Amino acid sequence: MTNPIYQIRSQIKTICTAEGFSLVGFAEAKIPNSDLDHLDEWIRENRFGNMAWFAKDHAVGIRNRFENLGLVPKSVVCLGFVYRSSQGEEVVSQMESKVSRYALGSDYHIVLKEKGNRILKTLRTEFPDYKFRQSIDSLPIAEKILTRESGIVWQGKNTNLIHPTLGSYFFLSTILTNLELGGSDPEEIVTDHCGSCRKCLDVCPTGALEEYKIDARKCISYLTIEDREKTEATDSFLQWDRKGWVYGCDLCQEVCPWNANVAKRNQVETTEPKFLPRAFWTDPQFTSKESLTEQEFGDLFKDSPIERIGVKIWNRNLKK
Repeated sequence: MTNPIYQIRSQIKTICTAEGFSLVGFAEAKIPNSDLDHLDEWIRENRFGNMAWFAKDHAVGIRNRFENLGLVPKSVVCLGFVYRSSQGEEVVSQMESKVSRYALGSDYHIVLKEKGNRILKTLRTEFPDYKFRQSIDSLPIAEKILTRESGIVWQGKNTNLIHPTLGSYFFLSTILTNLELGGSDPEEIVTDHCGSCRKCLDVCPTGALEEYKIDARKCISYLTIEDREKTEATDSFLQWDRKGWVYGCDLCQEVCPWNANVAKRNQVETTEPKFLPRAFWTDPQFTSKESLTEQEFGDLFKDSPIERIGVKIWNRNLKK
């Protein structure tokens, strides 16, 4: 006889894949002690840089113990949505001022929230006695840890999650619920396939990476997105070799053999048109600009991930 939990999981998978999610896994709403220790160490060593919210008590309470969420979750539905496209690969390969692939189209928070709202509506209809809450970076939920614990991916040496056929170019989202769904399926668990490879570690020009650890203060993504205290390109900012990246950085993903294999096969494409590159990325009138006005920035990056850094930081990042 089929376990009723697995019937429910299959039903939830069908609901989520219908919205375009390529990865659907299940984990217990619990952070392993080894990860709690690592998070504590990360905070003690101030590796979060200017992201002070990371160390605040309420954030730690939510991340470590799932406090004050309006429900006491038992399970987590872990979702992955591919954003890679061959169009995006071509655009990035031609860029002098480089932008991370995930930011070439519309803001994933907006797109995935819309998809998530439809999923939540269906789940609440199908399971009216239970609560569901989605997170897409909107809560200090340890989405990477939970998704790794679901067994559908492994966490690489660059700290990104990797799938053997999808690579690592996918967005994460989680749905917390007090519905009992069980943990990872032993038959679906993906083991760590990094082996002795250290390409991601060696390619990082700022030394932000150790094996399975990252120092956000040195990460190019952090420097260009989260480090917004100074709006001018000061010596402390210009000292870092950003290799042309002005928003985010994909270096450690570009060299990953698992992404190279995906690109070679050219089989993995996003199913969401909003994640495709916007037309202006290849427009010489845009690419030749050394700065943007506030009006230009607002028009170009409306509903884009880049919108949140503002024009002053964008112009700062453009400086060599």
